[in-house]
Amino acid sequence: MYRCKLCVAPVLQSQGRKQLASLTSASCVAELVDLACESGTAKTESTQTYASGYLCNKCFNSIAKYSGLKEELLYKLSKVHHSSSSASSSSGAGTSEISQGTKRKADAALQEANAVKVYSRLQKLGLCLSITNTLKLLDVLGTNHDHIVMGWVKELSKLTTTSHGFITGLPTAKMFNDSVSSTYSSFGVDSLAENLYASTPPSSSSLSEYSFVGNISPITPEVSCVSSDESDDIPSEPSEYPPQSTPVPAGIGNEGNEEWYGFRLVGDNVDKNVKPRDMRLNSQTTSLHYFHTYAVKDRICFSHLSTDPIEIVQDSINFEMFYPTVGDNTQLVSNLETLVARMFVQRIPGLQSLSAEATPHIKHLYSKQMALKSEVVPLGVMLKNENVLGDMINILDGLHQYIPTTTTSQTLDVCAEGGHTRAVEVKLHNFSYIPLGGDQLTIARIRGILSNSDNGEERLEGFVPVIEDWHTKMCFMEVIWKRLYSSCSGMDTGTLFQLRNVINRRNVITDVSKDLTACEEFMQLATIAHVVSAAIHIAGVTNMSELSSKIMSTDKPMAAVKSLVKTLISEMVRIEYIAGTSESACPSIDSVQEYAKETLSLGLLLLEFKDGIREGDGNRVLRCWKYFLLFFRATKHKNYCIEAFNIQMQYYYILPKRYAEQMLWGRFINSEGGPGHNIPADLHMEHLNKLLKGTICHLGANKTPQAIIRAGKALGALKYILEEFDRSTGVWVTTNHTTRSEAEDLMKMVTELSQNKVFSHKPGRKHQIFPSIQCNKLLESINQKKLDLWMTQKVGEILKLSPFSH
Repeated sequence: MYRCKLCVAPVLQSQGRKQLASLTSASCVAELVDLACESGTAKTESTQTYASGYLCNKCFNSIAKYSGLKEELLYKLSKVHHSSSSASSSSGAGTSEISQGTKRKADAALQEANAVKVYSRLQKLGLCLSITNTLKLLDVLGTNHDHIVMGWVKELSKLTTTSHGFITGLPTAKMFNDSVSSTYSSFGVDSLAENLYASTPPSSSSLSEYSFVGNISPITPEVSCVSSDESDDIPSEPSEYPPQSTPVPAGIGNEGNEEWYGFRLVGDNVDKNVKPRDMRLNSQTTSLHYFHTYAVKDRICFSHLSTDPIEIVQDSINFEMFYPTVGDNTQLVSNLETLVARMFVQRIPGLQSLSAEATPHIKHLYSKQMALKSEVVPLGVMLKNENVLGDMINILDGLHQYIPTTTTSQTLDVCAEGGHTRAVEVKLHNFSYIPLGGDQLTIARIRGILSNSDNGEERLEGFVPVIEDWHTKMCFMEVIWKRLYSSCSGMDTGTLFQLRNVINRRNVITDVSKDLTACEEFMQLATIAHVVSAAIHIAGVTNMSELSSKIMSTDKPMAAVKSLVKTLISEMVRIEYIAGTSESACPSIDSVQEYAKETLSLGLLLLEFKDGIREGDGNRVLRCWKYFLLFFRATKHKNYCIEAFNIQMQYYYILPKRYAEQMLWGRFINSEGGPGHNIPADLHMEHLNKLLKGTICHLGANKTPQAIIRAGKALGALKYILEEFDRSTGVWVTTNHTTRSEAEDLMKMVTELSQNKVFSHKPGRKHQIFPSIQCNKLLESINQKKLDLWMTQKVGEILKLSPFSH
């Protein structure tokens, strides 16, 4: 029985032997990959003969495809590994199959022995590699780990013939003589840029003035002065004076029929504390601060859109576009009706038979593309701390290799005083912009560095910093908690904290950032409970059973559901901004009812944002950002208020149309494929960080920089091998989380709300902790004049930081 040594880790997962993988924490990350058990891959004609039975055909093709290695290198590696295990294979003649007793003994050895002993025993049985060879294998898997992304860069570079760019190598007056400064205007910089960026060949007159040199590879430009006159009266001093950088006009970009699929870079810091086994003066806790990145390819082709920069006139910016319009409110209400109707048929007992008539997915323009599986390539770990300015510059410098760039050069004849001429080589750099996503702190640091210099090269031209959605959702949860959650409101019936105590959700805490998942799940359940309780109040029944019976007794139950939902949204939900609608509290207001309406309204807006992300609907997410701008402004979340304004400025005014749509629709990741499976790009980054941290934990005492870099580079290759193994063996490893039913918790919350009639109007009723709360008060409290003035001030700052305004 021949065994493929790469078909190991999936076996551990598929057979549920988690204990086998979890007991390797004292060894290297390789133990997660190559702890062996029998794969059952028999030697057939399809087995690669040059691998001597060491690799099966599927795994060999997977490595060759992902890593881009040549077959000769892989052959040498397999020969080395096979020679190390041939002795144990020959000694095992007559034992073509491993007995169940031997497998049980191996399991016992894994439970009792440390990592070195595990390898020494299983290697002799021919079940795994040695630690040394496993590390060699990981090095091979990490070789050319980013070659797929470099292929994307190469393809986009071919289409970057008339895109954005800058000129380097322009002469200065000091190169010749201070007295010739007036001749600078005759250098023909504008015409040079027009000729090099024109879609048609230069005219003969321009060719006589500028001699075309040809394409060259992207390099750091230097001024090259070559004498065209035998006289040596004009000295050449290229080293003293750095090249100048001048923005040039941009063209349409891809004017042919080629398909333009861009990609997005996403990065985040990885922080981990490593505690020593024996703490001493010279052995203390080590804090690791690294930077982790990945790239994801766009699923939508934007070839038909222009890359022409938009001419921005600050005085012509219409600030009304940044407020939710009547159309936005109408569309939001329509989406909420669909979401609430879906809740009814999924959560109310007796209505599940109507599920087929509910709308499972809210369609949009790119629903088909957003259902495709995302192509994600981890780019490894940089041993840099983003909190350190110098390290952050190095991070951007390292990522700049992924900017699609082409460089051309021309010689420019320059006339100086006395009639002498010199030929100056001028280089023109064309590039495509690539979105670089992250959380608010990361993006703020990137913007500060990119705007630090007016020179195109020093500014690391080509990045578009973009805020992502998962951290934004956390900030909006903080808005909700600040508005509605108080640990002092345990005696106020119907408040979030009181409902939390009713169902004993002790993992729901005041600080949302410490356990976002628990707080978010609780808020979602509380929103559903308020929806059902409001429906019970409107229908005039007392519980969910009576509600479902009343609906199902009608001739058209689904029509009855939609009618009830429409009434519920119109009477109980208020999420709209109308200038000058702020009202003061009056004695007839029922603050308990207002609190319930506010909880329902904010909870539904949160669910709208989550569902927009789930469907990959960029327009719905951008609409939510409009509301977030006002909520962040009202609750003094200064940084995210700026980001909410900036993302709209980017989409409506700053970015060319192609890059604007790419920013809007490329912010989602679909790891599995299928409709409704998208997640925010920064949440996927958190998932990769979790995998990396787990790998670092399993390194044990070997947490060296080299080992961490090796682990980061091999993440993508290992994932690809696992997927290939699952396909070839037919083993299905589900990644879905199993959750316990919330039916009992929901019933308890609905009963509590209905018995206390929180949606009935009783003038003068109020909570002790929230005595004067009013629904939609946050939006109504916005002073539009002050907000417009704030926007006016921020526009100048945003334009200054934008690469398209230079």
